[in-house]
Amino acid sequence: MLIFKRPEMKKRMIYSLLLVLVVMTSSCESWLDVQPRTKVKSDELFKTEAGFKDALIGVYTLMKAEALYGRELSYGFVDVVTGPYAAFNNTVYYDVSQWKYLTSTTVRSQIDAIWMKMYNLLANVNNLLDNIDDRQSVFTGDNYNIIKGEALGLRAYIHFDLLRLFASAVDLDKEAIPYVQKLQIEVPHVYTGREVLALLNEDIKNALVCLEKDPVREGKLKDLSGDGFMNARQMRFNYFAVKALQARVAMWGDDLETAKSAAGEILAIADDIFPWVTTDAVSAPEDKNRDFTFSTEHIFALHVKDLKDLANTWFLTDGSKNQLYCQNYTMQQWYEIGRGNAVGGNDYRVNYIMKQQETGARNYMIRKYYQPESYQADYAKRLPLIRRSEMAYIMAECLIGEDDDKALEYLNEVRRHRGIVSDLTNTATLRDEVTKEYAKEFLAEGQLFYYCKRNEMTKFPYGYQVATEENVYVLPKPDLEIEFGDYYTTDNSK
Repeated sequence: MLIFKRPEMKKRMIYSLLLVLVVMTSSCESWLDVQPRTKVKSDELFKTEAGFKDALIGVYTLMKAEALYGRELSYGFVDVVTGPYAAFNNTVYYDVSQWKYLTSTTVRSQIDAIWMKMYNLLANVNNLLDNIDDRQSVFTGDNYNIIKGEALGLRAYIHFDLLRLFASAVDLDKEAIPYVQKLQIEVPHVYTGREVLALLNEDIKNALVCLEKDPVREGKLKDLSGDGFMNARQMRFNYFAVKALQARVAMWGDDLETAKSAAGEILAIADDIFPWVTTDAVSAPEDKNRDFTFSTEHIFALHVKDLKDLANTWFLTDGSKNQLYCQNYTMQQWYEIGRGNAVGGNDYRVNYIMKQQETGARNYMIRKYYQPESYQADYAKRLPLIRRSEMAYIMAECLIGEDDDKALEYLNEVRRHRGIVSDLTNTATLRDEVTKEYAKEFLAEGQLFYYCKRNEMTKFPYGYQVATEENVYVLPKPDLEIEFGDYYTTDNSK
């Protein structure tokens, strides 16, 4: 047993244990399907370009963990707290739906796992970045810049979600989170929200420079290299994923001009590189040919090998106590269907993604992640983290009060590509319409929570009242972090 005589020793050991290098094997399979095989020392791993590729792929693999984007940071914890699900009988998420962050040991363990595993991700990213500049000679082509750019972008992406989860959006001058830029055993410094935004923007700027020659900018998404490493650029943190992150970060910091510029750059090329899903793709007669996640619109997504099992466990096992159903009444309000409301009658997100139970309360099952037998490979195993539609919503939000008609057009463009035939015309309800679109579009993806937090909403679209920012929007840090963390005191010289 390890006995720590000083708190600092205990904390340093915690951070040193965060490093778990996941090494992959390429073989003849696509890199998307390979699994962790072994752990090796950094010096050995980073002797070759293949080692850097393995380290980067390992980060994406770790991101797919159920404690992170494979569940909790997509359709799980971060979505449940906004209240779309009939979670009252759910054995895993009932206390989460009641925001029992401090009083439920189960909820607290879920939150602690998110914190620790996110910093584990960062340890792996930083280990790669700590080594890459001294090993430029091992790279071929533009792989040095591509790998470094993706890693810098991922470092910003992970830190930004930590900021959005564990820090205030109201007061950016409050202590927020550690922004860790190197692999270290020392207790990391904790920055204010405003300082974190500056560090995010620095990593984003550097990532964009590295990714200037990303093949995705020429519309090349797959079949780019013999070893499969450069395939499926939309499932890697590509140039446009970094631009989308730049737009998100700018919105958090209320920098609307930067947000418009970043989102606008993506939308300018979107028809060619991230085209809208077609009616034929979402309404195919056979489920195996139906694009349930609108995959062509993904700017960044994860390839989750066990998505079929996850979907069956959480969404598609009728009557299961773990089932995340959408309540009938909520669905009607939310998607503007039923009770004489015909706005959403043709909405793809209802007609082809949702399925009403045949008995009982007739709640709705979500089929967004449904994986039919013999599912088309272009659609299979995809869990979206950034979509084209979000960029349109950001543009609309930025234009409220500046050019309301243009804002309406951005919203109407998305609605038309979701099968809604009636355009919005009332500029007085723009904010409400943006909110409704976030709720409709990002069910089971987690983005509604961040939107509501950023806009300091006191009520979720489903009717749940938020008492204060602290009781719902700011997750508590692990007790160890609070006790031993390097928080600001009157001495700011730390």
